Amino acid sequence: DATLPRSTGETPTSPPPGGSPPLAAVGRAWARIAPRLVPVLAVITALIITVPFMMITGGRGDFARGLNIAGTAYSALLEGSLGLAINDQVSADDLARMLALAESTPLAQRDLRGLGGDVGDLAAVGMADAARYGEALAFFDGLGGGLSDDQLTALGERIPTITTNGPETLDAMRPLIADLDAADRGDVRELAAQIAAVDALSAEDRTALSALAPSAADYNDADLLRYMQIVDDDGIVALTRQVEQLSVLTALDLSVETPEAQTLAEIAALDDGIAGARELTATADLLTEAGISDPAALDGEIRLTRELYSEDLLTNGDDVAAALRDELPPALEANLVVQRPGNRLIVDPGGGTAGIIYTNTGTEEEPGREVPEVVYGRLGGSALVFFPANLEGTLVRAIPFVIAGLAVALGFKAGLFNIGAEGQLYLGSVFAIWVGFSPLFAWMPLILHLPLVLAAGILGGMLWGAIPGVLKAFTGAHEVIVTIMLNYIAIRLVDWLIKSTNPVILGDPSASTPRSPFLNPSAQLPHFDDFGPLLYLAVGVIVALVLLWFRREQVRTDLRAAVRPVVSGLIVAAAGWLFLWLTVRGALHFGLIVMFAAVWLVDWFLNRTTLGFELRTVGANPDAARYAGMSVPRNVILALALSGGLAGLAGTIEISGVQLNLQPEFFAGLGFDAIAVALLARNNPRNMIAAGLLWGALLSGAGLMQVRAEISIDLVRVIQALIIMFIAADAIIRTVWRIPKSAEITGIPTIAKGWGG
Repeated sequence: DATLPRSTGETPTSPPPGGSPPLAAVGRAWARIAPRLVPVLAVITALIITVPFMMITGGRGDFARGLNIAGTAYSALLEGSLGLAINDQVSADDLARMLALAESTPLAQRDLRGLGGDVGDLAAVGMADAARYGEALAFFDGLGGGLSDDQLTALGERIPTITTNGPETLDAMRPLIADLDAADRGDVRELAAQIAAVDALSAEDRTALSALAPSAADYNDADLLRYMQIVDDDGIVALTRQVEQLSVLTALDLSVETPEAQTLAEIAALDDGIAGARELTATADLLTEAGISDPAALDGEIRLTRELYSEDLLTNGDDVAAALRDELPPALEANLVVQRPGNRLIVDPGGGTAGIIYTNTGTEEEPGREVPEVVYGRLGGSALVFFPANLEGTLVRAIPFVIAGLAVALGFKAGLFNIGAEGQLYLGSVFAIWVGFSPLFAWMPLILHLPLVLAAGILGGMLWGAIPGVLKAFTGAHEVIVTIMLNYIAIRLVDWLIKSTNPVILGDPSASTPRSPFLNPSAQLPHFDDFGPLLYLAVGVIVALVLLWFRREQVRTDLRAAVRPVVSGLIVAAAGWLFLWLTVRGALHFGLIVMFAAVWLVDWFLNRTTLGFELRTVGANPDAARYAGMSVPRNVILALALSGGLAGLAGTIEISGVQLNLQPEFFAGLGFDAIAVALLARNNPRNMIAAGLLWGALLSGAGLMQVRAEISIDLVRVIQALIIMFIAADAIIRTVWRIPKSAEITGIPTIAKGWGG
C-alpha cells in the first residue's frame, strides 16, 4: 500500500504515438501525402546523386569548384528547359578593374578589341608565367652582343632536342655530323636507317660509313652505332642545327639546364613565339602598374565594356575612363542592364521593377510579329529573367513523349509490356508521310487532309501493334519478345523504303541525304502563330456556347449552371493566347492540342467506358475477367492495337509538326523513352503531361548545361537512368525519404506476367 501512489482523481495520460503532438501531426500528414510524391522524390534523389559525380569529374578534388560546377550545370539545365534564370544587374563595381586600367593608361574604344585579345592571352598563360618569360627575355637581351628575336627563336626551338640528346654527346658527334652534312642526304638517310636496325656494327657498315664520313674511323663501334641511331631518329639537318645552337649556348657561357634556357624553350613553343612573349610581358606590366592581378576577371570586364558601347550606354569613345566614370552610373540608373553569361547584356531602356522586352520576328522589308524575347523582374541587385523561347522548345520536345507514354501506359493497364512503341512510331509515320505527300491527296484542303494524315498514322501504328496482340492472344507468344523483334523490322523496313532507288518508294530522289519528300502544306500541323488572337477568342466563345447548349435545361432553372461553361470558354481562349504568346520561334504547333485531347480521351476511355473497364480488369486478373464473361484475347488485341495507334499518333505529330519529312532512324529511342515516361507517370494519363514535360525539359536543357558547365551531355542520360531505377525500385525512395510502410504505394502495374501469363 505504501508503494502505490496516492490517487489525485486525475487520469494519467501517455504521450501520443509518434512523439509530441506537433511531430505526430507532421508524421500523419507525411504518411498521407508521401505516396503521391514518390515520383517527385525519385527525380529529386536522382538530381542529388549526380552532384558528387560532377564534383569528382569537374572539380578534380576541389570541393568548392566541384560544387560551383554542379550549381552552374543545374542552373543551365533550368534555363535551357524552362527559360528561367537569375542574373546579376550590372553595377559600376563590376567594372572597377577596367576603370583602374583606363585611368592608369589612356584608352579609347578602338583599343578595347586588341587589349581584350592581349589580356585573354595573358589570362590563359597566367601572370606568374608572364613574369618569368619577361625575366628570361631580359636576361638574354642583357647578354653581351645580344641576340635578335629570330636568333632567340632558333635557339629556343633547339634547346629541348639538345637536352634530350645531351650536350656532351653532340660535342662528341661534331666531326661526324659535319662529314655527314657534307655528304648526299639520301645516302646518309639510307645508311643511318640500315645501321640503326642492327645490334652490332659490321665491317661492311663501318666501311660504308667511312666512305661518307672519314671521321667515323675515330669512333669505336659502340659509340658509332649509338650516334647513327641518333642520326636516324633526328635527321642530319636537325642535328646540324642542334650543334649550331649548342655553339651559341657555349659562346654565351650557358648550359641547357639553366632556368633561362628552359624558359626560352617554353617561349619558343608559344603560338606567337618571342613576339607573343614580349606582348604578354608588356600586358602584364600594364596590369601591374594599374594594380590588377586577375587578368581573367579583367578580360570579362573588357568584354562587358565593349557590350556597353554596342548598346549605346557608353558613348565617349575617345576616353574609356571618362565614359565609365561619368556616363555609366546615370545609364545604369535609367535603364535595366542585366549581365548574362559570356558578358552578354539584357537592356531595357527605362526599365522598371518588372517588364517584357519584345522583338520583331520580321525584317525591314517585311515586318513580322512582336514576340516576347525576355520577361524580367528585379530582385535587389539581381533579376529573375524568363526566356519564352526556351519553354517553347521544351513544350515541342515534350509532345511526342506524352503521347508515346500514353501508348505504353495503356498496354500496362492491360498487363502487357508494349516495348514496341519505337517500331509503331515508324510504321505510323510511314502511313502518315505517304498520305501527306502523295499526289492522290494533294487536292485536299487542310481541314480534310490533316485529319486524314493523323488517322493514317494511327492506323499504321494500330496495325503494327495488333500483330503482337494477335500472336499473344492465339499462340501465347510473349509480347516483349515479339515487340522487340518488330522494332528492328520496322526500323530496317523504313530504312529500305526511303533508300530504295529501283524502284523509288518513299525516298526523295532530289534530296542530298536519304529522306522522304516533304509533306504538302495541307498535311502540316499549323503553328500557333499562324493565326491571330481573334481565332482563339472565337474558339473560346464556341466552346462556351457548346457547353451551354448541353446544359441548357439546367441554365433555364439556375443561371449559376452557366458559370462553368463560361469559365471553360475563357480558359480555352486564355490558353490559346498564352500559347500564341509563347510561340517565339514559330515552333509550337497544334500537336499540343492533340496531346491534351489524347490525354483526356485515354483517361475517359479507361475510366468511363465498358471497354476500358474490361481492359483494366484483364490487366488486373485475367482469370477473374474470363470468369466474368470478358474475352481476354479480344482485350489483349485491343490493348496492343490501341497502344500502337497512340504510338503511331506520336510519330505522326513529330513528322507533321516538326520534321515535315521522314528520315531513317529519325526517332532515335523515343519509343524506349516512352516506357520511362509511363513509369514516371505511374501509368496515370493525367500525370503523363508532367512526366513528358520533365523528359522534354531534361533533353532541351542538356545542350546549354554542356556549354555552361563543360559537362558531358550524357549526364542527362545518367539522371534519366537513375529516375527509372528509383521508380522501378521505389523501396529505395521509401527508405531514403522515410515514407511509412503503412503508406506503401499500391496499384503498381504488373508489366509482364511471364510466358503465357
